[in-house]
Amino acid sequence: MKSSTHVVAGLLFLSLALNGTTVIAGKGGGGGGGGGTGMEVISGNGGGSGIGGNGGGGTVSETGGGGESSEQGQLYGDLYVIARYMGGETKNVPEFDENGAPVMEQVAGDSLVCGITPCQVLQQKWTTATAVGGEPKLSEIFATYQVLDDYGTPILNPVTGTEYYAAPYPSQCVQPVADSVRWGDISTKTGLNENRLPLDYIYDATHSATDCAVTDTVFLAAGEVWNSVTYYTAISYPQLIQEVSFGRLSLARSPEAIMDMAFDEAISNLNNAEKIVLDATGRLVLTTRVYDEFLTNSDGTPLELATSPVTKTIDSPRENLAIYIKLMKDGNLITPANERAPVDMSISGGNPNVLEDGPSTALRPTINIELMKDMGLGNLVDASNKTIYYAKYDKTLATVLVSDTPSEGYEQAYGTKERAPSDVCLGDDLPFSATFFASAADKSGSITMDQIVYLNSILRINKVVGLSDDGSIDYSKNPVYFNFATNPYDYKRGNTFRNRGHVIVEPGGGHQATYDGSVNVLVEGVTGTWVDTSMPIFESVFDSVDYSGTDISGFTTMADDDVRTIGYIHTYQIPGLR
Repeated sequence: MKSSTHVVAGLLFLSLALNGTTVIAGKGGGGGGGGGTGMEVISGNGGGSGIGGNGGGGTVSETGGGGESSEQGQLYGDLYVIARYMGGETKNVPEFDENGAPVMEQVAGDSLVCGITPCQVLQQKWTTATAVGGEPKLSEIFATYQVLDDYGTPILNPVTGTEYYAAPYPSQCVQPVADSVRWGDISTKTGLNENRLPLDYIYDATHSATDCAVTDTVFLAAGEVWNSVTYYTAISYPQLIQEVSFGRLSLARSPEAIMDMAFDEAISNLNNAEKIVLDATGRLVLTTRVYDEFLTNSDGTPLELATSPVTKTIDSPRENLAIYIKLMKDGNLITPANERAPVDMSISGGNPNVLEDGPSTALRPTINIELMKDMGLGNLVDASNKTIYYAKYDKTLATVLVSDTPSEGYEQAYGTKERAPSDVCLGDDLPFSATFFASAADKSGSITMDQIVYLNSILRINKVVGLSDDGSIDYSKNPVYFNFATNPYDYKRGNTFRNRGHVIVEPGGGHQATYDGSVNVLVEGVTGTWVDTSMPIFESVFDSVDYSGTDISGFTTMADDDVRTIGYIHTYQIPGLR
């Protein structure tokens, strides 16, 4: 019989009960060394991938698809609800030495590999680290596999004499969870906590990688009663996988040029405002004086329209998402000089039908820092190294030229010349970030942790694909998640919404407006008529149920509370008052 250890075309699947988990014997092949990629595939529908370097022992990338290289397009597949850390927990992490090689140790093998005689197997050692809120909880199972010859016959393990081998590297797969509201606690069926779905682990010895799939077995048999409901059609575990719904948040997949234009529109509106306050949901409300385009007063000053001033809320989903991106990435809303080149709609997936002479030479706007500080919103413009500078766009060089002294054709500005690494989103920035995120979402939906983490990955706020600027870090193997616990904000629902609503003291002098905690909505009267009534926000929207939290769970609740308030206002408020 011909014997070889290369991968065979046919996969031999053997369902085996092993220490309470289902293990699938996988592809044949040599044991191999480190450097494999552990990819998670959910029920054949794509999904997140747990990608590990140096033998499948790395951390996770939440990308659809797979393979050894990671492209941004992987983020655009189906994305699912998975088990995640809340932040601050101690997690197990596969250990590597200073050269990036996996650290191995001898451990007791299981009876499937060893047979009746106890044996030792070589597997990667664990170390520990502190989990970042929102990052996936990865499986820690070491799969068991077979090596097949060209005829599909198992090749015996030369050390133990059995047909099975122990995978040297942990599986490190993301773990989908079932909806507890829809299905209740399924642990009596699975034996797994957190409503996790059972996984099959498929080890590929050729690439030193473990693929995973939700076990395709029956969860509920036809006619079975579950939570007092009779299911007349059988339900399998893959049917319990939850796809994350993004709705309007799918705007995150817009080309960068589109988002830049939306951001610039919001900044221009902010710069034109004479007053900035917050509405009941935390959105920015601008009061702006409006002038006739052509007519002037006798002294030559612009003629103010009778309808002026105009009050308008920044409620555009695209503009709010663009502001969210900027604040989360930079910790402020200042457009630095080196990023003020005109937006070119012909690049990055923008409009290809541009004129041959391309974009204008007008610089992108940068926010009026003094206005924001005067309105008590200085934390939104608290960048390092603010200075007066002079800039112009050179069309020939296709770059922004910056000078410290006045020069012909240069525009004076007060802001920053370039981003500073020390400028990050923290503390009092986070309530604004939560509101901007909520304002980009569906009014009738809810905000979940999975939405936030996946969107942050798509927007590259989380670094989960590609390489670092110097090429030294492969983020698909060593992802970096936004850490909400660094310089955290302690969200308190009652205190937040008691300080929104009607303005009782106008903003100015470096102080935000103060509010009475109420909003005008239509309330049904005893005669069936609806009456415009001032109602307390906290009591009306949340039934006076308070909440306090930090880290990503606090941020998620904060954004979800803003969505609930937006939905309440759009349902009950007179449209002209929105």
